[in-house]
Amino acid sequence: MRQQIDLYQDVLIDKPEPFQTRHVCMILGAVVICLILVGIYSYWQTNSIQTQVADLRQKQQLLSEQIVVLAKQYPERKPSILLQEKIKRVELELQGQRKAIDYFSKQDQGSNRVILASLEGLARNPQPGIWLRQIRLLNQGQEVQLAGSALKAELVPEYLHLLGVKNIFGGQVFAQLKLNRLKERAGQVDFELDSVLEAAR
Repeated sequence: MRQQIDLYQDVLIDKPEPFQTRHVCMILGAVVICLILVGIYSYWQTNSIQTQVADLRQKQQLLSEQIVVLAKQYPERKPSILLQEKIKRVELELQGQRKAIDYFSKQDQGSNRVILASLEGLARNPQPGIWLRQIRLLNQGQEVQLAGSALKAELVPEYLHLLGVKNIFGGQVFAQLKLNRLKERAGQVDFELDSVLEAAR
């Protein structure tokens, strides 16, 4: 005995359920909630930016006020007269050095060798307790003038002997010696040496 089943019966066919109004409302509600959350976040972010801008403007105003106060407390300094005088002295020294360089560059090589040899001899033979403040080599090194100080007066003749032994100035003899004792520094003396007498000039 066979039993036939009708596969096309309405009961056995899956029918899609109609899209209910409740589902639509739920979706719309979710969308509305998302939009509200986005709006709240945008509003909060905008307020935060405005607050930061207001803080920055307030800080800028405070800094401007501080600058005004500091400008009143520390006015622009006037040029220092002492500094200007020092600058002038340095400029004059530079001019003197340039003149000396020009002088040496214009001299012949023989004169330069004599002068440079004398200066090198002084540098290579220092005397303890004696320091030179001024060295003048005139007439192409034929006239020598030295000025300096010594811790003791007896060191000056020793220095003269050293200059002669080392032949610093090509055998020249100093014709004039001046000594000046320093009152503020007991025992120390200033001295001046010249290879030519003042009367002979």
